[in-house]
Amino acid sequence: MTIFTNHKAAIATGFALAAILIGIGLAQGGQMPDIFGLARWGHFLAGITWIGLLYYLNFCHVPVFAGLSAETKGELTREGSIVRRVLWWFRWGAMFTLIFGLVLLHGLHKNGAMGVDIMIGAAFGIIMWFNVWFIIWPAQKRILGIVPGATDEEKAKLGKRALIASRTNTILSIPMLFFMGASAHFPIFG
Repeated sequence: MTIFTNHKAAIATGFALAAILIGIGLAQGGQMPDIFGLARWGHFLAGITWIGLLYYLNFCHVPVFAGLSAETKGELTREGSIVRRVLWWFRWGAMFTLIFGLVLLHGLHKNGAMGVDIMIGAAFGIIMWFNVWFIIWPAQKRILGIVPGATDEEKAKLGKRALIASRTNTILSIPMLFFMGASAHFPIFG
């Protein structure tokens, strides 16, 4: 079956299953989620994708990649490679997490329910998004040769800069996730 052999079909099937279950719930008198409920769902999905790949890159990829031969690194970073696919999902996971998060913040602000906890989580999330789009991704484009012309020395400097931004995101993700969850379930600051 295609849903088990094609990732796009699996994703589409997951959304179809969610829609069917939502439809069943609505038919039984359930309440249709508003734009903020749908944004929360999108925020969760995109955020899991983003942070999952952040952890994969920091805990698995980077430690192993450093010890690989130049030939193996070349294979893993060419057009259509795993590295480029991971970076694509990573940066777009960050973008959609931010977009859905901003919709949620608007809803919380509109309803007078934006506490300090969520503001801490959101601030860390925005810093992390900035790091992805304005430090990590521009560096990776030059390192991978998507933007040509970087010397080996420049690539080394760019790699260090990207690694620092990525490790910063790993550090920030831990309190960010805590305060995002705390905001709705056990407010620390109120």
